[in-house]
Amino acid sequence: MAIPNTTPTPNELYNGEMRKMNDTQLRVVLIVTRATLGWVIDKKTGMRKTEDWIAHTQLIRKSGRSSPAISRAINICVNRGWIETRDKDGNLLKTSSERGRRKVFYRLGRIFMDKISAKESLADEDNNENLPNLTRQSAKLNDSNLPKKVRNTKETIYKRNITKVATLPRCDLQKLIELFKPINPSYKKLFPNTTQRKALQRLVDKFGYSEVQRLLEALPTIVVKKYAPRITTPLTLENKLGDLFVFMKQEKSNKSSITII
Repeated sequence: MAIPNTTPTPNELYNGEMRKMNDTQLRVVLIVTRATLGWVIDKKTGMRKTEDWIAHTQLIRKSGRSSPAISRAINICVNRGWIETRDKDGNLLKTSSERGRRKVFYRLGRIFMDKISAKESLADEDNNENLPNLTRQSAKLNDSNLPKKVRNTKETIYKRNITKVATLPRCDLQKLIELFKPINPSYKKLFPNTTQRKALQRLVDKFGYSEVQRLLEALPTIVVKKYAPRITTPLTLENKLGDLFVFMKQEKSNKSSITII
């Protein structure tokens, strides 16, 4: 039974990582936990936030620590994988200079999220034309550490496919980039962008060309829905692929009235 007015917290924080932190670093991690796992954004599915914008002034006020102390703590927390910081497009902000004068979105780091992930897939045995087969390579959140009320909360961490393929010809990458047109009016700017092209290549390396193509063809009807992840570029797709799989699975479950356990 869920305990009211509480926030689920990864056991790994207590089982090992906490002793590596100083007081301010721990406070930052706890604030990020509260701002993400502490909020249900969809009462029907129990979906909780995976990231949240937290102003630097909020971190100071909530932690009771000074601005320099918070900045140092954030740097260490990011470097040690306790938290992640991203911009509005989902790009990782690894240094303080990258975070400077930006709207920074925080989430718990993989050192915690990987520990609470399970190997079983989110995909059902049956097929769905709007769900590419690569969703079977996603993993669902092991909710044994969370209150029972949020058993439907899922944080997908997709498996890495170790099979590598040759770098795609420019024309093939261009065909995939053109599929971003319905969700990104400035999609032509992606063609010369090396970072975006590399992100797309990595997705193809992991899942195969045809599966990535199917997913991109389905994206326009997915991202317009309420609570869907913000995806407009190959890099945001790569960074938010787990969140997207969770959302797609929950949409399918709601439509078929199947409860995900």
